[in-house]
Amino acid sequence: MERQPVLNSKANRRKRIYAIVLSLTMTLHLSVLAQGYFSGRREYGVVLGVSNYYGDLSQGQNTQYIRPSFGVYQRYNISDYFAWRNQLSYLSIAGTTDGNSNYQIQNLNFQTDIYEISSLITFDFHSFGTNIKSGLQTPYAMLGLAGYQFNPYRLDASEIGLRAANTEYRKKAYSRVRIGVPFGLGYKFRSSHRKYKGAWIFGVEAMWRKTFMDHLDDVEGVYPSYKELSENISESVAQYSQAQTMNGNDPFPKGTFRGDASLDDWYYFYGFNLSYRFTPLTCR
Repeated sequence: MERQPVLNSKANRRKRIYAIVLSLTMTLHLSVLAQGYFSGRREYGVVLGVSNYYGDLSQGQNTQYIRPSFGVYQRYNISDYFAWRNQLSYLSIAGTTDGNSNYQIQNLNFQTDIYEISSLITFDFHSFGTNIKSGLQTPYAMLGLAGYQFNPYRLDASEIGLRAANTEYRKKAYSRVRIGVPFGLGYKFRSSHRKYKGAWIFGVEAMWRKTFMDHLDDVEGVYPSYKELSENISESVAQYSQAQTMNGNDPFPKGTFRGDASLDDWYYFYGFNLSYRFTPLTCR
C-alpha cells in the first residue's frame, strides 16, 4: 500500500499568513484609493443679506423696513447628501401701522435686534458633500432649532423699551429669550478641485423662522384702560400703549382690538453665504 505524503503544517500556516497579509494589503490599498476621493467634512463660512418680519405691524413684504443681517457658521458634512450646520446670526427687524389705511390711526411701530444661535440639518438634493467626484452644484433644504433674544423699542423713540413699558398692561412680562424653528431653501456652487487644497462654496438662500409667539412687535391682544395705565404706571406709558393719543386722537375703550393674538410673528432672512472647506481634497 502506497503511503500518503504527510502534510507540512508549518507550510500551511505560512500560506495562510501570506494570504491574510495579501488580503490586508489589498484592503489597505483600496482604502487609500477611496480616501483619495475624500473631500473633507468641515466648513466654516459667513452669511450676508437682509432680514425682515411678518406680524401685526407688517404690510405685505414690509419692504420699507428691510434691514441688513449677517452671521457665521460651521458645517459638518455627514455624507454626500446630509450636513449639520451650527450658526450665530444677527438680524434687525421693524414694522409700523403707518401706511396701512385700516390701522394707520393706531400709530404703532417697533424695531428690535435679534441675536440667534441655531442648529440645522441640511439636505442636498444632489450628491455634493464628501466625495470630489460629487457634483459641483445643488439645491438644498434646511430644518432645525434656534434660540433667540429680542427687545422691541419704538421706531421714533429708540430709548423707549416697549416690553419694559408694559404697553398691554400684562400681569407678567413676556420673556425676551425664546425658541423658534428655522427652515429654508438654497442653492450652492463649489469651486473645482485642486490637489491638496480645500474648496470654496458659494450659495444663495432664504430662511424663515417660526416663533410660536406674538411679541416680537409688542402687539398681541387688546388695549388696556388708558386711565388705569396713566394712574398706575405713568402718562407716558399710557401714551405709548395707545399711541394714537400722541397724534391728538382719543383713547380707545378697554378691550378694543390692538393686534391679532392668533397670528404668530415670523422673521426671515434672504442672502448669500460663502464657506471654505479646510480639509484637503486628497488623502493625507
